[in-house]
Amino acid sequence: MKKQKIIIGAVIALLLLIGFGVWNKWMSTTRIAFINYQTITLGQIGRANDNPLIKIESLDADDIAKADGYDMVFVQAMGLRLTEEQRAELEKAMKNGTPVVSTLITNPDNDFCSVDTANANRMKAYIDNGGRENYHNLLSYVRKYIDKKIIYASEPGKVVERVLGLLYHADPNRPDDEDKQFNSLAEYNKFLKEKGLWKANAPAIIITGSMGEPKELIAELEKTGNMVYPVNSIQQFVEAHHADSIKVSAIINMAHGRLGDAFVDYLKRVDVPLFAPLNVNQQEKKWENDKMGMSGGFLSQSIVTPEIDGAIRPYALFAHYVGKDDLEYVAAMPERLGSFVQTVNNYIALKHKPNSQKRVAIYYYKGPGQNALTAGGMEVGPSLYNLLVRLKHEGYNVAGLPDSPEGLMQAIQRQGAVFNLYAKGAFDDFMKNGKPALVTKNQYESWVKKTLRPEKYQEVVKANGEFPGEYMSTPDGKLAVARVQFGNIVLLPQNAAGSGTNAFQIVHGTDAAPPHTYIASYLWTQYAFKADVLIHFGTHGSLEFTPKKQVALSNLDWPDRLVGTLPHFYLYTIGNVGEGLIAKRRSYAGLQSYLTPPFMESGMHGAYAELSSKIKLYNQNIGKNKALLQQTSLAIKAIVVRLGFHRDLGLDSILTRPYTEEEITRIDNFAEELSNEKITGQLYTLGVPYETARINSSVLEMCTDPVAYSLFTLDKVRKKATEALLKHRSEFNSRYLYPAKALVQSLINSSAEVSDAFVCKVGHLSPDDIKRAHKIYDDLNAPSDMMSMMMRMGSMSKKNKGGKGMPMGMGMAKGMGKMPPEMAKAMSKGKPMHAKQGGMPPMGHPGKMPKGMGKKPENMGGHPTTKGKTMPQMGKPMPQMGKPMGGKAMQGMPKKGMAGMAAMMKDKKKSYSKEEKDFAFAVRELERTLKNIAKYKQYLLISPQNELESIINAMNGGYTAPSPGGDPIVNPNTLPTGRNLFGINAESTPSEAAWEKGKQLAQNTIDLYKQRHNGAMPHKVSYTLWSGEFIETEGATIAQVLYMLGVEPVRDSFGRVSDLRLIPSKELGRKRIDVVVQTSGQLRDLAASRLFLINKAVEMAANAKDDVFENEVSIGVKTAERHLTEKGVSPKEARKLASQRIFGGMNGNYGTGIQAMVMSGDRWEKREDIANTYINNMGTFYGSEKDWEQYNKYAFEAALTRTDVVVQPRQSNTWGALSLDHVYEFMGGLNLAVRQVTGKDPDAYLSDYRNTHNVRMQEVKEAIGVESRTTILNPVYIKEKMKGGASAAGGFAEIVENTYGWNVMKPKAIDKELWDDIYRVYVQDKYKLGTKTFFEQKNPAALQQITAVMLETVRKGMWKATPQQVADIAKLHVELVKKYKPSGSSFVTDNAKLRKFIASKVSPEQGKDYQQQIEQVRNSAANANKGTVMKREDMSQKVEKHSPLLSKGLVIGGAVLLFVALVVFIVRRRRNTNAE
Repeated sequence: MKKQKIIIGAVIALLLLIGFGVWNKWMSTTRIAFINYQTITLGQIGRANDNPLIKIESLDADDIAKADGYDMVFVQAMGLRLTEEQRAELEKAMKNGTPVVSTLITNPDNDFCSVDTANANRMKAYIDNGGRENYHNLLSYVRKYIDKKIIYASEPGKVVERVLGLLYHADPNRPDDEDKQFNSLAEYNKFLKEKGLWKANAPAIIITGSMGEPKELIAELEKTGNMVYPVNSIQQFVEAHHADSIKVSAIINMAHGRLGDAFVDYLKRVDVPLFAPLNVNQQEKKWENDKMGMSGGFLSQSIVTPEIDGAIRPYALFAHYVGKDDLEYVAAMPERLGSFVQTVNNYIALKHKPNSQKRVAIYYYKGPGQNALTAGGMEVGPSLYNLLVRLKHEGYNVAGLPDSPEGLMQAIQRQGAVFNLYAKGAFDDFMKNGKPALVTKNQYESWVKKTLRPEKYQEVVKANGEFPGEYMSTPDGKLAVARVQFGNIVLLPQNAAGSGTNAFQIVHGTDAAPPHTYIASYLWTQYAFKADVLIHFGTHGSLEFTPKKQVALSNLDWPDRLVGTLPHFYLYTIGNVGEGLIAKRRSYAGLQSYLTPPFMESGMHGAYAELSSKIKLYNQNIGKNKALLQQTSLAIKAIVVRLGFHRDLGLDSILTRPYTEEEITRIDNFAEELSNEKITGQLYTLGVPYETARINSSVLEMCTDPVAYSLFTLDKVRKKATEALLKHRSEFNSRYLYPAKALVQSLINSSAEVSDAFVCKVGHLSPDDIKRAHKIYDDLNAPSDMMSMMMRMGSMSKKNKGGKGMPMGMGMAKGMGKMPPEMAKAMSKGKPMHAKQGGMPPMGHPGKMPKGMGKKPENMGGHPTTKGKTMPQMGKPMPQMGKPMGGKAMQGMPKKGMAGMAAMMKDKKKSYSKEEKDFAFAVRELERTLKNIAKYKQYLLISPQNELESIINAMNGGYTAPSPGGDPIVNPNTLPTGRNLFGINAESTPSEAAWEKGKQLAQNTIDLYKQRHNGAMPHKVSYTLWSGEFIETEGATIAQVLYMLGVEPVRDSFGRVSDLRLIPSKELGRKRIDVVVQTSGQLRDLAASRLFLINKAVEMAANAKDDVFENEVSIGVKTAERHLTEKGVSPKEARKLASQRIFGGMNGNYGTGIQAMVMSGDRWEKREDIANTYINNMGTFYGSEKDWEQYNKYAFEAALTRTDVVVQPRQSNTWGALSLDHVYEFMGGLNLAVRQVTGKDPDAYLSDYRNTHNVRMQEVKEAIGVESRTTILNPVYIKEKMKGGASAAGGFAEIVENTYGWNVMKPKAIDKELWDDIYRVYVQDKYKLGTKTFFEQKNPAALQQITAVMLETVRKGMWKATPQQVADIAKLHVELVKKYKPSGSSFVTDNAKLRKFIASKVSPEQGKDYQQQIEQVRNSAANANKGTVMKREDMSQKVEKHSPLLSKGLVIGGAVLLFVALVVFIVRRRRNTNAE
């Protein structure tokens, strides 16, 4: 019996085992994995799956080791980047029997296939054609023929050749069905009428693109009164003139890449806005909590490249949601859909609403009290007035507008002032006379309820208390909103996005929320004033810099909430494209570019004639008369010491010891630099062309260097010159620069067109030389990567026009660019992957995707029909990936598809020697420059009018054409202005040219350090990364970082830098040098993937084996680890932190948080207080996506150990170390931090990229010497700036403030003599220019500030001024305060020690009167003793040196402290202009 039971049990077990085997082999669930497929595609495949025994899953590349657990694996190969380990795992799965098929193969290495050709081609055909029926058949095919199951294994149908129509639309009666396709507009319009969707005379909106599921969007647009035209191929729709039959009002592109230059031409013609809403490519909640928002390839293809088409409003609209089988699908976010549609409708409404009824809110930036309005490079008062006059001319209601700019400024000072907490008295006066808008608690709370989630508003209350808070509040509990209103136009000051406090250190992890008054101002604009248009006037304000998500903002981000659905335009200088892109992406602004100030030569050419003649004599006697040589050297030295050059160059001043030949060469080069330095002229006024002389001088500065260096390069190729000549500036200038300048000047004065024959004559070239140069140049610029080649094959029929970034017609919208007759008349008189980060996901909906891109399906009757679709390609027109061609593949496509194309590219590019390349580029540069001189001149002339026309056109719902940005001297393609700035594709950086520059500059840094330190090499070099430099140099500073580490970029088949190669030690020829990188918030936002690249490079360098030289990176990591453990960090954590090298602002901030501290002289006594604050505030590390925005209080300090050099980029002629406060803030702050950590002052070098033909490293002290001598101490510069008004006067004050900032951060950079010279020029009026009169007439507050800063420098012991100097300055300062009242600047008004010092330097009566006047500003009569007024001064004078978590500020205010960062970077950044 027992035996029988055992037998029965065994039989049952065997039957179960057999049954399990049978089930598993023929009946079990078929698991199918999709790698690197878009969620949109997977969602559609999921919807096609009605088989309960088929399970579809998305498999990330990170989880590729799980591939062998699936019954079928599909790999979408386009843009797929796999590590060697991931590739090995997939190949292992294939070897073990897992069926794998790749589609869209762009890289032969990604051509994975482990099934027979017939099966592979059948499955590819299903996928290529797409659509629900094909996807259903695909799944059935896999289950029946690949997994070989017998139940729920229906016979798959044939491949349905899915031909997409011209347009598509869901059937309202069957919304879950696939979209209906329409082959003509007539057919589509008939459908609309049948379904009740036709609306006569309704606005028409075209929807295109592949990155969203537009069904809900279309329905909402139709619901709000629009006619919607969803098209499958916008290129075909436009090229075949179907679009001409529609009176289009707006276009929405769910973008993944560009639409192309021909499409830009279409947009200019129809003059309608192009919207580019975003798919955030992750689940909604995850995205909301994502600090980055979007980065990597998706950032490039969804935001960066569409901007080149002129797209606006990168508004997060689509997200992922979990559906059937836990498979994600894409849909519009319900909370955001209505807002986006309302935004589109608001722009369209601008086309139809009469100008007389439009309500416009314009935000300006000004300092507190009497300080002038400021904007980068602009004279703001007259500029704002000119815009208002133009609005009046266009029919806007500007009732009550004063008769002059001066009248407008008086009204703004009276009614549109800005106050800080300390100025209670001034605020009381404003409440009596300024007529502010008063906001009640009920109003405010109703607005908040409409705008903010409850948890978001709680951040505000936590940071600022209950409404109304302290700032701008009235005794009866209301909030005052300062504004000046003229009819339907209201002008509002940009309030500080934070409130003052004494604790300058930022607390990590706290939420930042603006004060109630900041929020109330924008909500008042939306709900009380009911604005139709929002404008931010001039570079720049603060809204775009409120911290949180970097791009693809959510309902939890302040700019998203405060801009709301208003059409938003931002007048932005072309010189600051880096920060402009932040405004564009974070505040949804359509940028309207305006000119920089004009450029001119320093005017110092004859100032050093005696020195030049002596140096010439010295050079003539080298190797000849030794005695005369020594005598001449001593004579040179006497002149140099008298001029003070020795201080700038770090030379000795012993008059009996002659200078060496090398030292005299440095002196000669310095004098030549002073003579030829480019300086800016009078600040630009909107709508007013430069003076004729300044147009000419600007063109001269644009064109001289390109001509000179092109001719020099040609001579090098001909062996008539050598690179060594660049080290002798006077000789180079004599042979090349000065003749080039004369040539350009003659062409400026000539009306004759430059011919090829003339170019040949100038360059000593033959026509055949020109042809050969063109041939080499074209070959070198032939498609070298997949995207370029596909673009050449399938570009729209209209050829690319114009130069780089400058389409034909100067990029202006229809009807623009013409100068009014009266102006013309007046002028006659005078840039491992997964879904979120991975480079380029597959493009387009399946079925709407380009066909014929895989291998040819052998089991089908011909190729599927190809549909036009956008392909991502930076800066070039997008290809139409094959028009419908009746079964033909893409024209020019290799027979082996894209894999064949990739292989073909290896043989495509011809090889040329360095000399041939140099020759070709020199000829092209010479040609370009000479032939465009007249064009540049014209562009400068017409730009002011273009700017006004462009902003008016935008306010009428029109299109603003795209434009590159940056220094127009370096990149004239920024002209003409009045266009919408775009950036570069970060994924392609550093570019090949940037890599060469970076290598050169890294080597120059090493050489310069060795010269200064007896042949020793640096252990570690620190770098600052700024967005402006990154965009304008295409990543040259990142290239420096990589080369220092001994790592080089590796480009993939799409031209992206997706990997790195460790340069072998012998090849490198030197030791690997360690680095530490601090990033600005702007660069962090624009190029996060490049920070990850640097982090990887550090790890590679630190782990390098078999180096023949010392490895400073490896040593640095060990030193940092030791430093961390000594500070109490656990060994495990220390090992993790020791290799962190990329640091930036805390809590997503954009600045360092120290500028306000530096300028608050009574709040700190020792520089170490500032250094510790800097280390804390910049101590967040950004090395990888996993460790994004992490903080450890000792990590930055550990990374700074062993630092010998700090390097700062300088790419623009519009600013320098003195004129831009961010230089002392970042470079000076880092310098001070290094000194605090290492105990020694590091070398400080600028990477000077301003001359693209001769990049170089320059010591910061020398650079400051050049700048001070050619600007604030140069009568030519002073006179030019004095042609301006209040903003120009304020500019002088800013330079003096920055001089003080440098004195604090790097004392060796500023000499006593510089302060003496400032005293002589601005107090004694050394040049008899009438400076005092100028300041008194234009901006007395500026001279008050200059004198106050000078006195604080004395009080802090940084300038040993004479008693007479101090008395003179104090007397002037006190007299100005008495005559014009206190300016209200925090530098004095909120610095008790300085006020007391000033009062002590004049008579007791004057001192008492002075103090009383300040107190009137500080204290109100009714609240004289209110604690909040004196709060900052009553607090401890020292900043806590311990953990920020223990700071007094936390005890007092908690999250409020975070706003110091905003005060620092926003309030102090108000004017600064061209850093980023």
